[in-house]
Amino acid sequence: MERVDDLQFRGLRLLQDDALPCFTEDAVHLVHFLRLGGRDRVMDIGCGTGVIAVLGAAYTGAAFTGIDVQAPLVELAARSAAMNGQDIRFETLDVREAPAHFGHGSFTAAVLNPPYFSSDTGAPEGARAVSRHADAGLTDAMLRAAFLLLKNGGKLFLCYPCAGLAEILCRLRENRLSPKRMRLVAGSRDAAPYLALIEAKKHAKPGLLMEPILFLHEKS
Repeated sequence: MERVDDLQFRGLRLLQDDALPCFTEDAVHLVHFLRLGGRDRVMDIGCGTGVIAVLGAAYTGAAFTGIDVQAPLVELAARSAAMNGQDIRFETLDVREAPAHFGHGSFTAAVLNPPYFSSDTGAPEGARAVSRHADAGLTDAMLRAAFLLLKNGGKLFLCYPCAGLAEILCRLRENRLSPKRMRLVAGSRDAAPYLALIEAKKHAKPGLLMEPILFLHEKS
């Protein structure tokens, strides 16, 4: 069933469908982690229903473009942007085709909320599986596309589970995207961090700044 969600920021709303993948709070944490401005041209890789682009454009003033392989999600994202009066371009496109479609070095930044689950972790089937499974090297394809889409010195912002942190950091380096800033997210001070927010830079020298852990719930 289709619904309209209140994003609780400047009256923004987002269309979602219970039969399709819906955004999680990870995407919202990633938006708050962005360091962008009005001159940035940003590619949202695997945009889903467009929550990162919709919120990110409002938070930062940057110009967003979103792509996803699933046409129903792209259609929802485009309708959400129109409903909010936002000029955001959404296209149905395989990430592997994006560099040739838009041109190499066409963006100053990219955002990525990649698939987290492998095929044996019990992630949902159908349309949800397309968005959430890390099968067939999809994450690597996304990182390769990000490298090609970004100009030299361009930034990639992504989130990833802490359990896979070593893996994603290696993949970033393999794709010549150097991690430069990271913040971990934990449910509380008594819980281990579960999510990593990462800013990487194309063709940058090594050097990682660790920001204070974000605790979502503080004890009174």
